[in-house]
Amino acid sequence: MLVSDLLTRPRAERADHPAVIDADGSLDYRGLGTAVDRAAGWLRGRGVTTGDRVVYTGGNDRAFLALFYATLRIGAVFVPVHPELTDAQVGHIVEDCSAALALCPPAAGRAAGRTVEVAQAWQEILATPADDFAADVPDDSTAMLIYTSGTTGRPKGVVCPHRQMVAAVGAVNARLQYRADDVVLCRLPLSFDYGLYQALFCALTGSTLVLAQRGHDVGLLRVIERHGVTVVPLVPSLAQMLALLQGKLRRPTGVRLFTNTGARPGRAVMSELLELFPGSAFASMYGMTECKRISILDPAEYAAHPDSVGPPIPGDRVRIVDAEGRTVAPGTIGEIVVWGPTVMAGYWGIPLDEQNRFVRRTDGTLELHTGDRGHLDEDGRLYFAGRDDDVIKRRGIRLALTEIEDAAERIPGVTAAVALKPEPEDGPLHLAVRSPLAPEEIRAQLARQLDHARMPDLIVPIDAVPLTANGKPDRAAARRLIDPPAAAPATTTPFAQTRTTHEPVAV
Repeated sequence: MLVSDLLTRPRAERADHPAVIDADGSLDYRGLGTAVDRAAGWLRGRGVTTGDRVVYTGGNDRAFLALFYATLRIGAVFVPVHPELTDAQVGHIVEDCSAALALCPPAAGRAAGRTVEVAQAWQEILATPADDFAADVPDDSTAMLIYTSGTTGRPKGVVCPHRQMVAAVGAVNARLQYRADDVVLCRLPLSFDYGLYQALFCALTGSTLVLAQRGHDVGLLRVIERHGVTVVPLVPSLAQMLALLQGKLRRPTGVRLFTNTGARPGRAVMSELLELFPGSAFASMYGMTECKRISILDPAEYAAHPDSVGPPIPGDRVRIVDAEGRTVAPGTIGEIVVWGPTVMAGYWGIPLDEQNRFVRRTDGTLELHTGDRGHLDEDGRLYFAGRDDDVIKRRGIRLALTEIEDAAERIPGVTAAVALKPEPEDGPLHLAVRSPLAPEEIRAQLARQLDHARMPDLIVPIDAVPLTANGKPDRAAARRLIDPPAAAPATTTPFAQTRTTHEPVAV
Protein backbone atom coordinates (compact mmCIF):
# COMPACT_ATOMS: atom_id res chain seq x y z
CA MET A 1 0.00 0.00 0.00
CA LEU A 2 1.20 3.49 -0.86
CA VAL A 3 0.67 6.53 1.34
CA SER A 4 -1.41 8.16 -1.38
CA ASP A 5 -3.81 5.19 -1.23
CA LEU A 6 -4.97 6.41 2.19
CA LEU A 7 -7.12 8.97 0.40
CA THR A 8 -8.91 6.37 -1.76
CA ARG A 9 -11.45 5.12 0.78
CA PRO A 10 -12.74 8.44 2.15
CA ARG A 11 -12.85 9.84 -1.39
CA ALA A 12 -15.15 7.00 -2.38
CA GLU A 13 -17.13 6.47 0.82
CA ARG A 14 -17.21 9.97 2.38
CA ALA A 15 -17.10 12.16 -0.72
CA ASP A 16 -19.37 14.84 0.76
CA HIS A 17 -17.69 14.92 4.18
CA PRO A 18 -15.37 17.89 4.89
CA ALA A 19 -11.79 16.79 4.34
CA VAL A 20 -9.98 20.05 5.07
CA ILE A 21 -10.87 23.49 6.34
CA ASP A 22 -8.33 26.23 5.65
CA ALA A 23 -8.27 29.99 5.08
CA ASP A 24 -10.20 29.46 1.82
CA GLY A 25 -13.06 27.58 3.50
CA SER A 26 -14.15 23.95 3.55
CA LEU A 27 -13.25 21.32 0.94
CA ASP A 28 -14.88 17.89 0.96
CA TYR A 29 -13.16 14.62 0.06
CA ARG A 30 -14.55 14.76 -3.48
CA GLY A 31 -13.06 18.23 -3.95
CA LEU A 32 -9.74 17.26 -2.39
CA GLY A 33 -9.56 14.23 -4.67
CA THR A 34 -10.16 16.42 -7.71
CA ALA A 35 -7.46 18.84 -6.56
CA VAL A 36 -5.06 15.89 -6.27
CA ASP A 37 -5.97 14.78 -9.81
CA ARG A 38 -5.28 18.27 -11.15
CA ALA A 39 -1.99 18.45 -9.28
CA ALA A 40 -0.97 15.07 -10.71
CA GLY A 41 -1.69 16.34 -14.20
CA TRP A 42 0.26 19.52 -13.56
CA LEU A 43 3.29 17.65 -12.18
CA ARG A 44 3.34 15.26 -15.14
CA GLY A 45 2.97 18.20 -17.49
CA ARG A 46 6.08 19.68 -15.86
CA GLY A 47 7.98 16.49 -16.63
CA VAL A 48 8.02 15.04 -13.11
CA THR A 49 8.32 11.27 -13.17
CA THR A 50 8.98 8.29 -10.91
CA GLY A 51 11.72 8.91 -8.36
CA ASP A 52 12.06 12.65 -9.03
CA ARG A 53 12.33 14.86 -5.97
CA VAL A 54 9.81 17.71 -5.65
CA VAL A 55 10.69 20.39 -3.09
CA TYR A 56 7.70 22.31 -1.75
CA THR A 57 7.80 25.41 0.47
CA GLY A 58 4.10 26.14 0.82
CA GLY A 59 2.20 26.67 4.06
CA ASN A 60 -0.73 24.99 5.77
CA ASP A 61 -3.45 24.81 3.15
CA ARG A 62 -5.22 22.58 0.62
CA ALA A 63 -2.49 23.20 -1.96
CA PHE A 64 0.03 21.44 0.27
CA LEU A 65 -2.22 18.39 0.61
CA ALA A 66 -3.03 18.23 -3.10
CA LEU A 67 0.63 18.37 -4.14
CA PHE A 68 1.66 15.94 -1.41
CA TYR A 69 -0.79 13.22 -2.47
CA ALA A 70 -0.27 13.87 -6.19
CA THR A 71 3.52 13.68 -5.95
CA LEU A 72 3.36 10.36 -4.15
CA ARG A 73 0.68 8.95 -6.46
CA ILE A 74 2.79 9.51 -9.59
CA GLY A 75 5.76 7.80 -7.89
CA ALA A 76 7.82 10.91 -7.20
CA VAL A 77 9.33 11.97 -3.87
CA PHE A 78 7.84 14.84 -1.88
CA VAL A 79 10.29 17.09 0.00
CA PRO A 80 8.37 19.47 2.29
CA VAL A 81 10.21 22.54 3.53
CA HIS A 82 9.08 25.02 6.16
CA PRO A 83 8.03 28.21 4.34
CA GLU A 84 9.95 30.41 6.78
CA LEU A 85 13.36 28.97 5.94
CA THR A 86 15.75 31.36 4.28
CA ASP A 87 16.74 31.07 0.63
CA ALA A 88 20.11 29.69 1.76
CA GLN A 89 18.47 26.98 3.85
CA VAL A 90 16.04 26.01 1.09
CA GLY A 91 18.86 26.10 -1.45
CA HIS A 92 20.85 23.58 0.57
CA ILE A 93 17.91 21.15 0.54
CA VAL A 94 17.22 21.67 -3.18
CA GLU A 95 20.85 20.97 -4.00
CA ASP A 96 21.29 18.10 -1.55
CA CYS A 97 18.33 16.12 -2.89
CA SER A 98 18.98 17.06 -6.57
CA ALA A 99 15.42 18.32 -6.93
CA ALA A 100 13.84 17.95 -10.35
CA LEU A 101 11.25 20.58 -9.43
CA ALA A 102 11.31 23.16 -6.66
CA LEU A 103 8.22 25.12 -5.71
CA CYS A 104 9.95 27.98 -3.97
CA PRO A 105 11.37 31.48 -4.58
CA PRO A 106 13.64 31.57 -7.66
CA ALA A 107 16.75 32.45 -5.65
CA ALA A 108 16.25 29.41 -3.42
CA GLY A 109 15.64 26.98 -6.28
CA ARG A 110 18.57 27.80 -8.54
CA ALA A 111 19.99 24.27 -8.23
CA ALA A 112 16.70 22.59 -9.22
CA GLY A 113 15.89 21.30 -12.67
CA ARG A 114 12.89 23.65 -12.74
CA THR A 115 11.61 26.24 -10.27
CA VAL A 116 8.09 27.62 -9.91
CA GLU A 117 6.81 29.90 -7.17
CA VAL A 118 4.18 28.33 -4.91
CA ALA A 119 1.35 30.76 -5.68
CA GLN A 120 1.91 30.47 -9.44
CA ALA A 121 1.97 26.68 -9.25
CA TRP A 122 -1.35 26.55 -7.43
CA GLN A 123 -3.05 28.84 -9.93
CA GLU A 124 -1.78 26.68 -12.78
CA ILE A 125 -2.96 23.52 -10.99
CA LEU A 126 -6.48 24.89 -10.65
CA ALA A 127 -6.56 25.37 -14.43
CA THR A 128 -5.11 21.92 -15.24
CA PRO A 129 -7.38 19.02 -16.36
CA ALA A 130 -7.71 16.17 -13.87
CA ASP A 131 -5.37 13.22 -14.38
CA ASP A 132 -6.05 9.93 -12.58
CA PHE A 133 -2.64 8.43 -13.35
CA ALA A 134 -1.11 6.32 -10.57
CA ALA A 135 2.40 4.93 -10.84
CA ASP A 136 3.08 1.26 -10.19
CA VAL A 137 5.84 1.50 -7.59
CA PRO A 138 6.74 -0.89 -4.76
CA ASP A 139 5.85 0.05 -1.19
CA ASP A 140 9.52 0.14 -0.22
CA SER A 141 10.14 3.03 -2.63
CA THR A 142 10.76 6.47 -1.15
CA ALA A 143 7.69 8.59 -0.54
CA MET A 144 9.28 11.56 1.19
CA LEU A 145 12.46 13.17 2.34
CA ILE A 146 12.02 15.16 5.55
CA TYR A 147 15.04 17.25 6.38
CA THR A 148 15.89 17.28 10.04
CA SER A 149 18.80 18.22 12.24
CA GLY A 150 21.33 15.73 13.45
CA THR A 151 24.72 16.19 15.05
CA THR A 152 26.30 17.78 11.99
CA GLY A 153 26.07 21.37 10.84
CA ARG A 154 23.63 20.87 7.95
CA PRO A 155 20.17 19.20 8.03
CA LYS A 156 19.94 15.70 6.55
CA GLY A 157 17.08 14.17 4.59
CA VAL A 158 15.36 11.30 6.37
CA VAL A 159 14.35 8.71 3.76
CA CYS A 160 10.69 7.83 4.39
CA PRO A 161 9.45 4.83 2.36
CA HIS A 162 5.73 4.25 1.77
CA ARG A 163 5.80 1.03 3.79
CA GLN A 164 7.18 2.61 6.95
CA MET A 165 4.92 5.65 6.70
CA VAL A 166 1.78 3.53 6.31
CA ALA A 167 2.93 1.34 9.21
CA ALA A 168 3.41 4.43 11.38
CA VAL A 169 -0.05 5.79 10.53
CA GLY A 170 -1.69 2.49 11.50
CA ALA A 171 0.36 1.92 14.65
CA VAL A 172 -0.05 5.42 16.03
CA ASN A 173 -3.77 5.54 15.34
CA ALA A 174 -4.19 2.15 16.99
CA ARG A 175 -3.23 3.98 20.19
CA LEU A 176 -4.80 7.41 19.59
CA GLN A 177 -8.04 6.12 18.05
CA TYR A 178 -8.96 9.04 15.80
CA ARG A 179 -12.57 8.63 14.64
CA ALA A 180 -14.58 9.41 11.52
CA ASP A 181 -16.48 12.15 13.35
CA ASP A 182 -13.33 13.84 14.67
CA VAL A 183 -12.33 17.37 13.72
CA VAL A 184 -8.56 17.74 14.13
CA LEU A 185 -6.95 21.14 14.63
CA CYS A 186 -3.50 21.42 13.03
CA ARG A 187 -1.58 24.56 13.89
CA LEU A 188 1.66 22.62 13.42
CA PRO A 189 3.55 23.03 10.14
CA LEU A 190 2.63 20.37 7.59
CA SER A 191 6.30 20.42 6.59
CA PHE A 192 7.13 18.52 9.80
CA ASP A 193 5.99 15.03 10.59
CA TYR A 194 3.89 15.87 13.68
CA GLY A 195 1.76 18.18 11.55
CA LEU A 196 1.73 16.09 8.38
CA TYR A 197 0.65 12.93 10.16
CA GLN A 198 -2.48 14.73 11.39
CA ALA A 199 -3.52 14.85 7.73
CA LEU A 200 -2.71 11.16 7.30
CA PHE A 201 -4.71 10.15 10.40
CA CYS A 202 -7.65 12.12 9.01
CA ALA A 203 -7.38 10.36 5.65
CA LEU A 204 -7.18 6.97 7.40
CA THR A 205 -10.36 7.63 9.37
CA GLY A 206 -12.22 9.94 6.98
CA SER A 207 -12.26 12.76 9.53
CA THR A 208 -11.82 16.52 9.09
CA LEU A 209 -8.57 18.49 9.28
CA VAL A 210 -8.66 22.17 10.27
CA LEU A 211 -5.50 23.94 9.14
CA ALA A 212 -4.43 27.02 11.08
CA GLN A 213 -1.61 29.31 10.11
CA ARG A 214 0.79 30.38 12.84
CA GLY A 215 0.08 33.78 14.31
CA HIS A 216 -3.06 35.45 15.60
CA ASP A 217 -3.36 32.61 18.11
CA VAL A 218 -5.86 34.60 20.10
CA GLY A 219 -8.40 33.40 17.51
CA LEU A 220 -7.72 29.69 18.01
CA LEU A 221 -10.38 29.21 20.67
CA ARG A 222 -12.93 30.70 18.29
CA VAL A 223 -11.74 28.29 15.58
CA ILE A 224 -12.07 25.34 17.98
CA GLU A 225 -15.61 26.35 18.90
CA ARG A 226 -16.78 27.28 15.39
CA HIS A 227 -15.64 24.07 13.71
CA GLY A 228 -16.36 21.67 16.56
CA VAL A 229 -12.72 20.65 17.00
CA THR A 230 -12.35 17.41 18.97
CA VAL A 231 -8.58 16.68 18.74
CA VAL A 232 -5.82 19.21 19.41
CA PRO A 233 -2.11 18.33 18.89
CA LEU A 234 -0.07 20.52 21.24
CA VAL A 235 3.29 22.13 21.65
CA PRO A 236 4.02 23.78 25.03
CA SER A 237 3.36 27.33 23.86
CA LEU A 238 -0.03 26.35 22.40
CA ALA A 239 -0.99 24.54 25.62
CA GLN A 240 -0.19 27.65 27.63
CA MET A 241 -2.12 29.91 25.27
CA LEU A 242 -5.22 27.72 25.20
CA ALA A 243 -5.20 27.49 28.99
CA LEU A 244 -4.96 31.28 29.22
CA LEU A 245 -7.71 31.92 26.68
CA GLN A 246 -10.11 29.30 28.01
CA GLY A 247 -9.45 30.42 31.57
CA LYS A 248 -10.72 33.88 30.62
CA LEU A 249 -13.47 33.01 28.14
CA ARG A 250 -14.77 29.61 29.34
CA ARG A 251 -16.20 28.73 25.91
CA PRO A 252 -18.10 25.46 25.39
CA THR A 253 -16.08 23.06 23.23
CA GLY A 254 -16.12 19.42 22.21
CA VAL A 255 -12.37 18.75 22.59
CA ARG A 256 -11.90 15.14 23.67
CA LEU A 257 -8.17 14.60 23.13
CA PHE A 258 -4.96 16.59 23.43
CA THR A 259 -1.71 15.07 22.16
CA ASN A 260 1.91 16.14 22.51
CA THR A 261 5.32 15.00 21.34
CA GLY A 262 8.76 16.57 21.76
CA ALA A 263 9.07 19.23 24.45
CA ARG A 264 6.25 18.59 26.93
CA PRO A 265 3.87 21.11 28.48
CA GLY A 266 4.38 21.47 32.22
CA ARG A 267 2.32 19.20 34.43
CA ALA A 268 0.54 22.18 35.99
CA VAL A 269 -0.41 23.55 32.56
CA MET A 270 -1.79 20.18 31.44
CA SER A 271 -3.75 19.78 34.65
CA GLU A 272 -5.29 23.21 34.14
CA LEU A 273 -6.02 22.51 30.46
CA LEU A 274 -7.80 19.22 31.20
CA GLU A 275 -9.89 20.97 33.83
CA LEU A 276 -10.77 23.87 31.52
CA PHE A 277 -11.81 21.50 28.70
CA PRO A 278 -14.19 19.08 30.49
CA GLY A 279 -14.25 15.59 29.00
CA SER A 280 -10.81 15.89 27.42
CA ALA A 281 -7.86 13.53 27.87
CA PHE A 282 -4.12 13.78 27.20
CA ALA A 283 -1.91 11.39 25.21
CA SER A 284 1.78 12.05 25.88
CA MET A 285 4.00 10.79 23.06
CA TYR A 286 7.68 10.48 22.22
CA GLY A 287 9.17 10.27 18.75
CA MET A 288 11.53 11.70 16.18
CA THR A 289 11.44 12.16 12.42
CA GLU A 290 13.61 9.07 11.90
CA CYS A 291 10.85 6.87 13.37
CA LYS A 292 7.76 9.12 13.61
CA ARG A 293 6.28 8.02 16.95
CA ILE A 294 8.15 5.67 19.26
CA SER A 295 5.87 5.48 22.29
CA ILE A 296 2.45 6.73 23.40
CA LEU A 297 0.99 6.82 26.89
CA ASP A 298 -2.61 5.66 27.18
CA PRO A 299 -4.57 8.75 28.30
CA ALA A 300 -6.17 6.61 31.01
CA GLU A 301 -2.70 6.16 32.56
CA TYR A 302 -1.69 9.82 32.57
CA ALA A 303 -2.89 10.51 36.11
CA ALA A 304 -0.94 7.54 37.49
CA HIS A 305 2.17 7.98 35.29
CA PRO A 306 2.36 11.69 34.36
CA ASP A 307 6.10 11.58 33.66
CA SER A 308 5.94 8.65 31.23
CA VAL A 309 5.63 8.80 27.45
CA GLY A 310 4.17 5.30 27.44
CA PRO A 311 5.08 1.91 25.98
CA PRO A 312 6.32 1.47 22.39
CA ILE A 313 3.68 1.72 19.66
CA PRO A 314 2.41 -1.60 18.24
CA GLY A 315 5.12 -3.45 16.30
CA ASP A 316 8.06 -1.42 17.58
CA ARG A 317 10.46 -2.37 20.36
CA VAL A 318 12.59 -0.19 22.61
CA ARG A 319 15.69 -0.92 24.63
CA ILE A 320 17.94 1.29 26.72
CA VAL A 321 21.70 0.96 26.25
CA ASP A 322 24.77 2.21 28.11
CA ALA A 323 27.81 3.93 26.59
CA GLU A 324 29.14 0.56 25.37
CA GLY A 325 25.85 -0.35 23.67
CA ARG A 326 24.81 -2.91 26.29
CA THR A 327 21.14 -3.21 27.21
CA VAL A 328 20.54 -2.01 30.77
CA ALA A 329 17.99 -3.01 33.37
CA PRO A 330 14.64 -1.27 33.94
CA GLY A 331 15.04 1.96 35.86
CA THR A 332 18.54 2.62 34.51
CA ILE A 333 18.98 5.72 32.34
CA GLY A 334 20.76 5.29 29.02
CA GLU A 335 20.33 5.93 25.30
CA ILE A 336 16.92 5.12 23.79
CA VAL A 337 17.19 2.62 20.92
CA VAL A 338 14.21 1.49 18.81
CA TRP A 339 13.60 -0.99 16.03
CA GLY A 340 10.53 -2.17 14.15
CA PRO A 341 8.37 -1.48 11.07
CA THR A 342 8.25 2.31 11.53
CA VAL A 343 12.02 2.93 11.56
CA MET A 344 12.81 4.88 8.40
CA ALA A 345 15.47 3.99 5.83
CA GLY A 346 18.37 6.20 6.89
CA TYR A 347 19.62 9.54 5.57
CA TRP A 348 19.59 10.61 1.94
CA GLY A 349 22.90 10.32 0.14
CA ILE A 350 24.91 9.09 3.15
CA PRO A 351 26.32 5.54 3.16
CA LEU A 352 24.80 3.51 5.97
CA ASP A 353 28.18 2.78 7.56
CA GLU A 354 28.68 6.55 7.97
CA GLN A 355 25.38 7.05 9.79
CA ASN A 356 25.61 7.01 13.57
CA ARG A 357 21.85 6.94 14.08
CA PHE A 358 20.89 3.96 11.91
CA VAL A 359 22.57 0.61 12.61
CA ARG A 360 22.02 -2.63 10.67
CA ARG A 361 20.79 -5.51 12.85
CA THR A 362 21.69 -9.16 12.25
CA ASP A 363 18.29 -9.78 10.62
CA GLY A 364 18.97 -7.01 8.09
CA THR A 365 16.55 -4.47 9.58
CA LEU A 366 17.62 -1.08 10.88
CA GLU A 367 17.85 -0.06 14.49
CA LEU A 368 17.57 3.63 15.39
CA HIS A 369 19.94 4.99 18.03
CA THR A 370 18.08 8.15 18.99
CA GLY A 371 20.84 9.92 20.91
CA ASP A 372 18.15 10.72 23.50
CA ARG A 373 18.25 9.50 27.07
CA GLY A 374 15.60 7.76 29.08
CA HIS A 375 14.65 4.63 30.98
CA LEU A 376 12.00 1.90 30.95
CA ASP A 377 10.02 0.85 34.00
CA GLU A 378 9.22 -2.74 34.92
CA ASP A 379 6.02 -2.61 32.85
CA GLY A 380 7.76 -1.37 29.70
CA ARG A 381 6.73 2.28 29.91
CA LEU A 382 9.31 4.72 28.59
CA TYR A 383 10.45 7.83 30.47
CA PHE A 384 12.22 10.52 28.47
CA ALA A 385 15.17 12.07 30.37
CA GLY A 386 16.56 14.51 27.81
CA ARG A 387 18.07 15.00 24.39
CA ASP A 388 21.72 14.64 23.55
CA ASP A 389 24.05 17.58 24.02
CA ASP A 390 23.63 18.96 20.50
CA VAL A 391 19.96 18.50 19.63
CA ILE A 392 17.06 20.51 21.06
CA LYS A 393 13.41 21.14 20.32
CA ARG A 394 12.77 24.87 19.89
CA ARG A 395 9.55 26.57 18.80
CA GLY A 396 8.26 23.17 17.74
CA ILE A 397 11.28 22.38 15.54
CA ARG A 398 13.98 19.80 16.22
CA LEU A 399 17.34 21.39 15.51
CA ALA A 400 21.03 20.92 16.21
CA LEU A 401 23.07 23.56 17.98
CA THR A 402 25.81 22.74 15.48
CA GLU A 403 23.62 24.18 12.68
CA ILE A 404 23.72 27.57 14.37
CA GLU A 405 27.45 27.31 15.00
CA ASP A 406 28.08 26.25 11.40
CA ALA A 407 26.10 29.23 10.07
CA ALA A 408 27.96 31.66 12.34
CA GLU A 409 31.37 30.29 11.40
CA ARG A 410 30.60 30.80 7.70
CA ILE A 411 30.43 34.56 8.32
CA PRO A 412 33.73 36.21 7.34
CA GLY A 413 35.33 37.47 10.52
CA VAL A 414 33.81 34.89 12.86
CA THR A 415 36.57 32.45 13.79
CA ALA A 416 34.62 30.32 16.27
CA ALA A 417 31.11 30.00 17.69
CA VAL A 418 29.38 27.93 20.33
CA ALA A 419 25.60 27.77 20.84
CA LEU A 420 24.48 27.02 24.37
CA LYS A 421 21.72 24.56 25.08
CA PRO A 422 18.75 26.50 26.50
CA GLU A 423 17.79 25.67 30.05
CA PRO A 424 14.91 24.88 30.10
CA GLU A 425 14.69 23.61 26.53
CA ASP A 426 12.24 26.36 25.50
CA GLY A 427 14.32 29.07 27.21
CA PRO A 428 16.53 31.73 25.57
CA LEU A 429 19.23 30.54 23.18
CA HIS A 430 22.65 32.19 23.56
CA LEU A 431 25.41 32.18 20.96
CA ALA A 432 29.01 32.92 21.99
CA VAL A 433 31.28 34.09 19.17
CA ARG A 434 34.93 34.89 18.73
CA SER A 435 34.96 37.79 16.29
CA PRO A 436 35.82 41.47 15.95
CA LEU A 437 32.38 42.02 14.42
CA ALA A 438 29.65 43.65 16.49
CA PRO A 439 26.84 41.34 17.67
CA GLU A 440 24.24 43.23 15.63
CA GLU A 441 26.33 42.76 12.46
CA ILE A 442 26.60 39.01 13.10
CA ARG A 443 22.85 38.89 13.75
CA ALA A 444 22.09 40.63 10.46
CA GLN A 445 24.19 38.12 8.53
CA LEU A 446 22.73 35.15 10.44
CA ALA A 447 19.24 36.35 9.56
CA ARG A 448 20.04 35.68 5.90
CA GLN A 449 20.98 32.06 6.68
CA LEU A 450 18.74 30.95 9.54
CA ASP A 451 14.99 30.78 10.08
CA HIS A 452 13.47 32.27 13.23
CA ALA A 453 13.60 29.02 15.22
CA ARG A 454 17.39 28.86 14.83
CA MET A 455 18.13 32.53 15.44
CA PRO A 456 19.82 33.13 18.81
CA ASP A 457 18.17 35.41 21.33
CA LEU A 458 21.52 36.80 22.45
CA ILE A 459 24.91 37.01 20.70
CA VAL A 460 27.85 37.48 23.08
CA PRO A 461 31.51 38.10 22.12
CA ILE A 462 34.14 35.97 23.88
CA ASP A 463 37.92 35.87 23.57
CA ALA A 464 38.14 32.11 22.90
CA VAL A 465 35.83 29.10 22.69
CA PRO A 466 36.73 26.57 25.40
CA LEU A 467 37.19 23.00 24.16
CA THR A 468 36.75 19.57 25.70
CA ALA A 469 39.56 17.02 25.79
CA ASN A 470 38.45 15.62 22.41
CA GLY A 471 38.45 19.06 20.80
CA LYS A 472 34.70 19.73 20.80
CA PRO A 473 33.21 22.99 22.11
CA ASP A 474 32.84 22.81 25.88
CA ARG A 475 29.32 24.19 26.27
CA ALA A 476 29.38 24.12 30.06
CA ALA A 477 32.61 26.12 30.17
CA ALA A 478 31.28 28.56 27.57
CA ARG A 479 28.14 29.04 29.65
CA ARG A 480 30.26 30.01 32.64
CA LEU A 481 32.05 32.58 30.47
CA ILE A 482 28.83 34.29 29.42
CA ASP A 483 26.73 33.95 32.56
CA PRO A 484 23.51 35.67 31.35
CA PRO A 485 23.19 38.32 34.11
CA ALA A 486 26.64 39.66 33.19
CA ALA A 487 26.40 39.07 29.45
CA ALA A 488 23.56 41.19 28.17
CA PRO A 489 25.26 44.03 26.31
CA ALA A 490 22.94 46.81 25.23
CA THR A 491 24.06 46.40 21.62
CA THR A 492 22.36 43.01 21.22
CA THR A 493 18.99 42.94 19.51
CA PRO A 494 16.13 40.94 21.08
CA PHE A 495 14.98 38.06 18.90
CA ALA A 496 11.38 39.28 18.95
CA GLN A 497 12.36 42.22 16.72
CA THR A 498 13.49 39.88 13.95
CA ARG A 499 10.43 37.61 13.83
CA THR A 500 8.45 37.15 10.65
CA THR A 501 4.83 38.27 10.53
CA HIS A 502 2.51 35.31 10.07
CA GLU A 503 -0.81 34.94 8.31
CA PRO A 504 -4.09 34.67 10.27
CA VAL A 505 -5.62 31.36 11.31
CA ALA A 506 -8.35 29.69 9.31
CA VAL A 507 -11.84 30.74 10.37
